[in-house]
Amino acid sequence: MLRLHGFSSSNYYNVPKLALLEKGVSFEEVVSYTGVGPKYRPEYLDKSPLGKVPALETDEGFISESRAILEYIERAHPEHPLLPESAFAVGKVQELSQFIELYFELVARRVIPNLLSGTQPEPTVLNEVKTGLTKASAALAKLSDFKHFAYGDKFTLADIAAILNLPVVRNVGKQFLGKDPLSDVPGLDAYCARMEERPHVKTIRADATADRPLFMAHLKELYGI
Repeated sequence: MLRLHGFSSSNYYNVPKLALLEKGVSFEEVVSYTGVGPKYRPEYLDKSPLGKVPALETDEGFISESRAILEYIERAHPEHPLLPESAFAVGKVQELSQFIELYFELVARRVIPNLLSGTQPEPTVLNEVKTGLTKASAALAKLSDFKHFAYGDKFTLADIAAILNLPVVRNVGKQFLGKDPLSDVPGLDAYCARMEERPHVKTIRADATADRPLFMAHLKELYGI
């Protein structure tokens, strides 16, 4: 059986977790928080070279990085595919997924430590984050109308990217920018509401809520946050 190493508060971990749930693939969860060194689980480096989560344990060995894990899952378990059939549609799903990861999640992540610690970001950093998120929000409507799913008429990897990364952006916007930068994207609010009703998304959210006290305790122990 596959074993997924990581923790449920992490959106990176939840990307392959949600894929496995949606595809109906059996797997076991192994709780592993980030942080490596002589004080804290140095053996995790054998699973993920930089000590990042997630890591997927297979019969053949370990795979790290969410995108690589998704590729493995889709190829090893083709039933209930999370990619369309045509090459162009696959490209569009991957385009939207990468757009969300690069221009939303990674930009917003710059101030996540401030969000967790309750501190104010440096003004220069916050201005750069605001500029990046504003630009990406204006462009998002060119990639999806969010009428049914993120792309096409079926649930795909683009939906996983949207469901697990865009809430981070919205939280950052509300906390530090005085506005949700995604509030004006046509169709997005209704789309997000629909996605939150999916049973496996509810599982992801419930598990993240249950894990949060443990994750915060880990941060306090390791970093003093």
